[in-house]
Amino acid sequence: MNGQELLFKYLEHYILRDGEELSSEINSDSLTSIIDVSIVKRTARTYRQVGVLTLATDVNHWGDAPVPDPDLLKWRPGRRAALQNEKQAFEWLQAGWIIKEMRLKRDGKTTDKVCYRMGYRLFTLLQKRMEQEKAEHKRLLENFRLGAEQWKERRTKETQNERAVLLSLLQSRLITHCCQAIEELEGSDGFPAKWSTVKRIQFLHFVLAFVQVSSHQDVFDWKEIGAQYYGEIGGSKAFDMHKGEFIHNLELWAGQLSASLGLISPGQITPIYFAGHLEGRWSVHQPGPVHALTDLAVAQDQYHTRASTLWLVENRGILTRLAAERDFTGKSDCMIISVDGHIRSSHRTLVHQLVSNSPINQVLIWSDYDEDGLCIAKEMMEAVSARKLTLKWVCHDHEIITDWTDYQRYMKRLLQDKSLEQEQVLGGYEDWNKWISR
Repeated sequence: MNGQELLFKYLEHYILRDGEELSSEINSDSLTSIIDVSIVKRTARTYRQVGVLTLATDVNHWGDAPVPDPDLLKWRPGRRAALQNEKQAFEWLQAGWIIKEMRLKRDGKTTDKVCYRMGYRLFTLLQKRMEQEKAEHKRLLENFRLGAEQWKERRTKETQNERAVLLSLLQSRLITHCCQAIEELEGSDGFPAKWSTVKRIQFLHFVLAFVQVSSHQDVFDWKEIGAQYYGEIGGSKAFDMHKGEFIHNLELWAGQLSASLGLISPGQITPIYFAGHLEGRWSVHQPGPVHALTDLAVAQDQYHTRASTLWLVENRGILTRLAAERDFTGKSDCMIISVDGHIRSSHRTLVHQLVSNSPINQVLIWSDYDEDGLCIAKEMMEAVSARKLTLKWVCHDHEIITDWTDYQRYMKRLLQDKSLEQEQVLGGYEDWNKWISR
């Protein structure tokens, strides 16, 4: 097909509705190469005009389209747009970027609605870019596959210590994704849904780089991961843009903190604030003031508590208020941890340790009364799922709910009217003890 035939195929596929067709009668403007094409609807008894498309047809002279206005790159074939700037609209229409669509009322003469649609020139440009992007994705994925195969060939046999088992798990994940096509990679649930294809492939490179350095060094710094993998100037910064996200997702894949795989300096240390009795190999904390651990300490130690009640609270303000009440944590036999928003891997690891190593029999979950708070409440619940425990969710009216489904229903009703922070419904010593004993 020639260019104009393809243009009309595009109109038929993306612009016309069911039962419509383009009229063979075309009104053209010889000065601008802009034409008006009638949209008609034909039945056994009637033949009427239902709309008019105004568009440029100079397809054969467009050549390689330069980059249009950035706003146009957001358009999609099915989109209908209203443009207030008539001068700009005409310039875009004349260049073939957009099409003007006028819909008529049943009399076939009176204008009903006017809008603008993606033009064939813009459609072909975006299609070409998508194909180039897909080719680049395939190239990046092929580079990763090549690196993974080379690593697999030269990897020495590991002793089956704990780190080797974790590395083997990561390698298995890599091999799975290495065998996937681009389309499978894009739909994989092994990555956050919002990640682009390029970011997913970059993460695979990161995991491969991490596994390589972790397999032959007991400890290593963040900068060593990219530097050793790429072996060139700038390699140490290759993964910096996504450092936090990549470390977090790697820890989800491994089921362990990156520190347990040797990463001693990710460039930041995560504090974990708590109150109550806590004991490990190198430290003992007594009930009373607010204490803090680091993610590195959690990764290298095993902690337990003599407390029977564990509180998981979203905000530090709640923790400091509970800890400030004289002797509350000691007398009530409580351990209180602030997860500081969405629960991170270091907090989750500490909670797992306490639930597994301690006589905890109930958990009080207390988060903000908003959409994020409901999500965080679920994360807290999942963090203590290793044992069957009594779970209690603290409500804004100082009542307690002991079933997750009931708490979801309660929150959905509440969120129809308002959102609240924990600190607005803090309660006091008597309330807290009532929640524990109820």
